[in-house]
This record gives sequence, structure tokens and C-alpha cells, in this order.
Amino acid sequence: MKIKIRSKITIIILILITISVSTLGFLTYNDSKKIVINQIKIDNLKTLQNVNDYFLKNFMYDMEYIVNYWASKDEIINYRNLLNQQKMVTSIPKNFKPISNQWTGYVTSNPDIAWIYLGVEEDGSIFITPIDPTMPDDYDCRKREWYVSTVKNNGKTIWTEPYVDAGDLGNIIVTVAKAVHKDDQLVGVIGMDIKLKKFSNIINTIHFGKAGYLMLLSEKGVVYAHPSTNMLTRNISHEPWMKTILSTEKGTNIHILNNKKVVVSHLTVPNTQWKLVGINPLNIDKEVAPIKNRFIAIGIFSILFTFIIGYFLSLIITNPVKNIMEAIHQVSTHNDFNVHVKIKSNDEFKVLGDNFNHMIYKIKTLLEERNIHVQELLDKNKEILSQKEEILAYSEETEAMNEELFNLLDEIRKNYLSTVKVLANSIEANDKYTRGHCDRVRNFSISIAKELDLSQTKITILEFASLLHDIGKIGIPSSILNKEGKLTDEEFKLIQQHSQIGYDILKDVEFLWESRNILLQHHERIDGKGYPHQLKGDEIHLLAKILMVADAYDAMTSARPYRKKPLTKEEAISQLQLGKGTQFDETITDVFLNLLKKNKI
Repeated sequence: MKIKIRSKITIIILILITISVSTLGFLTYNDSKKIVINQIKIDNLKTLQNVNDYFLKNFMYDMEYIVNYWASKDEIINYRNLLNQQKMVTSIPKNFKPISNQWTGYVTSNPDIAWIYLGVEEDGSIFITPIDPTMPDDYDCRKREWYVSTVKNNGKTIWTEPYVDAGDLGNIIVTVAKAVHKDDQLVGVIGMDIKLKKFSNIINTIHFGKAGYLMLLSEKGVVYAHPSTNMLTRNISHEPWMKTILSTEKGTNIHILNNKKVVVSHLTVPNTQWKLVGINPLNIDKEVAPIKNRFIAIGIFSILFTFIIGYFLSLIITNPVKNIMEAIHQVSTHNDFNVHVKIKSNDEFKVLGDNFNHMIYKIKTLLEERNIHVQELLDKNKEILSQKEEILAYSEETEAMNEELFNLLDEIRKNYLSTVKVLANSIEANDKYTRGHCDRVRNFSISIAKELDLSQTKITILEFASLLHDIGKIGIPSSILNKEGKLTDEEFKLIQQHSQIGYDILKDVEFLWESRNILLQHHERIDGKGYPHQLKGDEIHLLAKILMVADAYDAMTSARPYRKKPLTKEEAISQLQLGKGTQFDETITDVFLNLLKKNKI
């Protein structure tokens, strides 16, 4: 189905605005979630702080006030046991009765207070109100944790961890206490036991958020107060989310409890290491729902508004295109080159329309010129056709001459090769051990040259040089060539002259001019220790480097007067490997060895 350009423009604009609005909405929604979560965390901690300041802190302050009040009373500071007074645990001495009576009023009016007492440093007695008859006779207040901790804190008011009282009632209590001194001498400790359930009552009466709750923990993670009585005195320090709470003064974090996300805020209660913890369910989707709905509404409105704008914008854009398309249709269908596009807008479409009109005018002019030239071409074609037969006749004659010339050149080459072979045979006639050597060297050399992708001209030069590389041995006595023993220095020097002799023999043969330069160098070495001119490296002709490798390999694998038993193929390959870079060119040696390995020789 063909889609009109107007529809395409509208669709593209809709896609762009949808992507833009969606991306912006997605990013803003995520940012909003972060902001809302951060605000919830701040509000949660702030609410927790208010709970501590207005409820828990006030209660604890009131309790501390009572203890501090009595610890500063002269009657307490100046208290001393009566002469011969026995240690008292379940009774009150007469001189302490007035104070005990006042304490009774405190305890009676405040059911959250279990006992008020004075622990006496002099003998470990405890004057407790109300009297607990279940207290053990061997009770010594100086050994109790609340007494020891208070004395160590050097006059500060302290709160103990919850513990079971020493009587048979087994109440779980928390002690607030302060040491009493006179002239730097310890008189004893004023203590007040508060029922642990008081803290739960405080916590349970406070609404923390819409569905949250509070708990109070010891510094070791023991639950002091909790909406659920089953949780009281339970140690929950092993819970993963408790680690941060127990190790920091205050803070707020997101945790997952019972497979639900919750905001957990905590702070440390002053003068204690207790942790006040507030837990609120986190329903972030509900919190950001208004923002989400607003962005959806904005997105829908933007898309509708964009659709309307895109539609009218596409009309403005496509009308000029429509006029141009109608003109093109007239030209392509009816060959009407008198058509003219009219575009009223003063923009790029106006320029496009003017250029189109100019193009049509040019095409019309060119077609008229073409018709004139076509007639001229028809006239010229007749003239060319009349000459065609004559050209064909010349072509056939030229082809015949080329074929005759090619045959002649091939004959010349065969004659050259025959001449070279005759010369090569003259070498083998003088040296019975080299029979077939020149042909084999030629084959090796040509294989290497082809692998190196050398031209046919260079291959022919190398072929002639390979066949004639030992022609200089014609000038060497047969007795020396075929000597089976070790050559003398004079004989070896004479053998070394065969390259120069061969070069001199061929100096008057014009078509062997380049080949004789190759055979002159075929006993040179890469390291400059060869002969006759001690050339080295790049001074040696490439074709000579090929010839020296081919010659050496065949010499090693053929019988010689000085070596009746030729080397094996593997032994010869090892010798070539040893000679790389010193006697032989490395690249050419590697090419030849690769050909041997692939059995292409």
C-alpha cells in the first residue's frame, strides 16, 4: 500500500513527539520517584524525632528528674547506718522511714514505677519502696549491674538494659540510677525501676504514619517495646536490616520486610544506646500516582495537538509537491513539455518549481537539438556502412599477418632454446657427473620464478641462464672436473673461474646478454663470500639468487666425483635451511622449500 507524503509527515511528527514525551515522562517519573522516596525518608525520620522529643524523651526526663532530685537531697547525701545496724534487704531502718513514706506516694501515684530505692555503699543494704519480701537475704546491691554501672559513670544518670528483678516476682524492668557522693566519698546509688511494659504503652499509643509502627531496641538488638507482645525481649540483631541500625546513630533506609518495601528510620535515644525505630510501608506507586496521571494527560494532549499541527503542516508542505508531481505526470505520460509549474510560496519549494520549469525548458531545447543531430547521424551511418566492408577486409589481412608473425616468433624462440640446449649438452659431454643437471636446475628455477609471479620475459632469461650456468666448465680440464679426490687450491681456483669463462663465451650472443649476467653471479653468496666478485645482498641479481638455490639443491641431491652418494631430500633441505641469510636469499629459499613440501617440484 502506497503511503502519501502527507501521511508520512504526520506519522513522523507523531512518532517524534511520542518518543520525546514518553522519554521525558519516563525520566521525570523516575526523578519524581526518587524525590518522593527521599521526602518520605526525611519525613519519616522527622516524625521519629518528634516522637522521641515529645513522648519518649519527656517520659525519660521525668524519671531522671525524680532520681536526680533524691540524689541531691541532704537526707540522702548525709545518710549513714545507725550504730550496729544490721544489713537490710526486706525492711527499712527507722531513720529512713520518712523518705520511704514519700517514695510510697510516688509509686502509688505512678503505676509505671515498680520501685524506688537507695543502695547503700557501707554494707550493700537496699532500702526499697515498696518492700519486696521475696528479695534474697544474701542480696548485695554493690554487686548488681545497675549499681556497678552507675558508679563507673562518675555521677551521670544512667539507664540500664532491661533485666529480671532480684525478687521472686520476676518482673522485667529498666533501672534509671545516679550515684550519691559526699565530699568525693560514695554514699550509695539512688535507683528507680520502671516496668518495661511502660515503654511499650508509650510506643503503642503513638500513630506512626498511616500504617506504620514503632519499636524500641537495646544497643544489642533486644526488643524493649513493640506493638506485638510476642516480640518483647526477643533479640533480632541477626536480621540483615538491623546491622545498619545498630551500627549508626540515626538514619533512614529502604528495606524489604515480609516481601514488602518499607521505610525504616532510627535514632539513638539520648543518655542511652537504645534505638528508637519507626517502620512505615512504602507504596511508591500510590505516592507518585498523581504525577504519573498528570504526565499521561499531558502526553495525550501533546499527541492530539501534534496530530492537528502535523496535519495542517503537511498540507502546507505537500501542496507544492503535488503541483510538481502533476507536472511530471503530464511530461511522462503525454510528453507535454509545454507544462509550467506555479508555486506561490516564497521558499525552497518556489526555488524547486522554478528549477523544474527551467529544466523542462532545457529538455525541450535539447530534444529539438537532438532531432537535428539524429538526422545528421543517420547520414553519417550510411557513409560508415559503405566503408565497413573495406575495413573488414583490412582486418582479416591484419589477422593473418599477426598469426604468421606469432608463428615466426615462436620458431625463433625454439631456435634460441635449441641453441641453448646444444650449448648445455656440450657442458654435459665434458662432465659426465652433471648429465641432466642443467635441465633439472632449469625446472627448479622456473618453478620458483612462477611462484614469485615473475614476468614471462624474466622467466625466459632465467631459463636460458639455468641451462647454460655451467657452460664455463668447457674451459676446465675433464681431469679436474671428474677428479674423485680432494682438489688442490690451484685446481679449486681454476674451478671457480667457470662462471667468468661462461660469461666470456657468451659475450657475442646478443639474445643471451642478460642470461650471461645471471650465470656470472650464480656462485655469489648473500654474505659476500662467493665468487667471482664477492657480491652480497641486493648487489646480486634476483634471478641469480633463484639460480644459486636451484643449483645448490640439485648438486646436493646428485652424485659427484667427490661424493658418490647424494644427499637425501631431507638432508638437502636441512642444508638449505642452514644456508639461509648467509649463502642463500631467505625469501627465495622459503619459496623453494615450500614448493618441495607441497611436492610442486
